[in-house]
Amino acid sequence: MIPMLSIVTQDAKLGIKTTRGRYEIKSTPPVLQVETKPAVITANNKPGELIIDSSEAHNALTGGKYEEFWDRIYSQYKAVAKRNIELIVEEGNRMGDLRIKGNPIADMALDAFIEGAPDIEVYGPASSDNVSIEYIPNQLNVQVQTGGADINVKTTRPEINYHRGNVSIYMEQYPSVTITPPKIDLVI
Repeated sequence: MIPMLSIVTQDAKLGIKTTRGRYEIKSTPPVLQVETKPAVITANNKPGELIIDSSEAHNALTGGKYEEFWDRIYSQYKAVAKRNIELIVEEGNRMGDLRIKGNPIADMALDAFIEGAPDIEVYGPASSDNVSIEYIPNQLNVQVQTGGADINVKTTRPEINYHRGNVSIYMEQYPSVTITPPKIDLVI
């Protein structure tokens, strides 16, 4: 048998350890400064005018003012006088008619007693519309001065710090070559 050399190799092994880098960021919130001016509203509103006329109601209830009361009565006397003249003529014709039997004067007195005084409208007509109401509104004058808002923002830059990481490289196992010669027998 032929002697053989024994060669054994061992590979190198590298070890690597790393630590990551990291960021440290600090930021402060922005500062807001808000200043507002309110809107100003000016309204000049005069009250409206309410007109209530109840003179017709007073005429119907109490006869109204003296002038209106007496004017109403006097305005009816023309018709009353006309009716009285017609009645006098009619009664005179009745008394002059000899064909009528009985006492015409007594009959006329009884008729006058039953009929009574002439109907004169002393009061005004009664109605649900005797009071008139009128409302006159005034114009509304509204003036608006707009307000506003002033907004100021103060921003700050963020603080950014970077902490570096590192890389450690080391030999975990060195390479080697081992050569082993065969055993030689030196006995002669």
